[in-house]
Amino acid sequence: MRKMYTLFLRALLCMPGCLLLSRPVFAQSFTAQHIATGANSNGFYEYLPAGYSTSSTTYPLLVFLHGVGEEGNGGSDLSKVLAHGPPQLQNQGKFPASFTVNGKTFSFICISPQFVGWPSDADVDDVIEYAKKHYRVDVNRIYLTGLSMGGIATWSYAPEEGHAEKLAAIVPIAGGPMYSGTAGAKILAANSVAIFAAANLNDPTVPSSGTIQNIQIINSVVPHINPPALDTIYNVTGHGGWDQTYNPANAMHNGLNIYQWMLQYAKNQVSTPLPVTLTYFTATLSSGTPPVVNLAWATSSESNNKFWIIQRSSDGKSFTNIDTVPAAANATNGHTYSSTDDHPLVGSNYYRLNQVDLDGKSNYSNVVEVTVQSTGGGGSGLHLSPNPLIGNTLTISLTNSYTGSIRVRLLDVQGRLLGSQSFQKQAQQWTQSINLSNLRPGTFYIQVTGTNFKATQSFVRK
Repeated sequence: MRKMYTLFLRALLCMPGCLLLSRPVFAQSFTAQHIATGANSNGFYEYLPAGYSTSSTTYPLLVFLHGVGEEGNGGSDLSKVLAHGPPQLQNQGKFPASFTVNGKTFSFICISPQFVGWPSDADVDDVIEYAKKHYRVDVNRIYLTGLSMGGIATWSYAPEEGHAEKLAAIVPIAGGPMYSGTAGAKILAANSVAIFAAANLNDPTVPSSGTIQNIQIINSVVPHINPPALDTIYNVTGHGGWDQTYNPANAMHNGLNIYQWMLQYAKNQVSTPLPVTLTYFTATLSSGTPPVVNLAWATSSESNNKFWIIQRSSDGKSFTNIDTVPAAANATNGHTYSSTDDHPLVGSNYYRLNQVDLDGKSNYSNVVEVTVQSTGGGGSGLHLSPNPLIGNTLTISLTNSYTGSIRVRLLDVQGRLLGSQSFQKQAQQWTQSINLSNLRPGTFYIQVTGTNFKATQSFVRK
């Protein structure tokens, strides 16, 4: 199964790389090395920090794994590796010389190998071991990242015994499902590997559902992984996600770019225990009309917990607060909690918990997803256009067998009524335009009700 999936993806992912044949001169050294690290790689790009040759210090190691379109012989083909990611930025002189995190400044050694064919776990390990042997690597700060084929290889290599203990953090992009499943998730958790995955929501080549599922599995294992695994799902169509993720100007989490995020973590560092240990977080769609989403979570221990904020998103990226639940008193041995989203969005609903300490610090839970179908009655139901709404006029169309009085309500994401108007529906097809010039940007939904009938549809106001 895994071999068939790999062969299938090879055909889908194969696309020509962009060749950048010149590079500017800058303080850090960036060099093509036509040296074999193993049987499947005959060359790599080497990036060394300024002052590396005259110092004796050790440096964090960043290993970048390319996509299938950049495969080659490590010699005349090596420049294909410059198509994307860190080596592209380094070749263009756009990779920052240093990164400051928590008051400390770091500079990377970066190794970007070119593989002849699809890399195995052993091929990836060869690169890491070569770098450890030939460079002054801080073995407590080894970071692995890759895109597409490289993202798949990252998900394959990291959750294995003997590999996870080498890695402080991984960043797989457009990497699909993790073949090792729960067993691999437990290995990652046992070794406290920090994980940040990214994908495009509507990726036709490597579906984002694999990335979402990986994060859910990893965050569900017990004992829980610390820190919790994170993901960003871009609301974009197409195979990608790496340009946004690798861009040093993008804040990926808590104001940190992806390189700063990685540098927060090191092996064998003393970590501060989380004030709350979450044992599960679930979201279940009710079978009633209209449907609601029942949220439930539990802790096995709590200290200094102030409250929980329930957050919802339509795209898995931008979250909005929809409820606040106070922390239970005297819950040192844990507690169970619940809440209900009475007005879920039509389509995908992504939920997460933001646990807030007494000192104001926050910790996020894993993300869970529920899909709500349209509740239109007797036909194809409710349709809104344009969606997203860029102008001021939203057109509401309702196709079903119902005739009679209907009421149209405009609601925000917390279910609060912003406006209401009544109309008469006299035929199978009903259309009405409404002016929303005073509506601020954000996510909202239209609810249309009649006798024994209700339809709801979300829309985005740009």
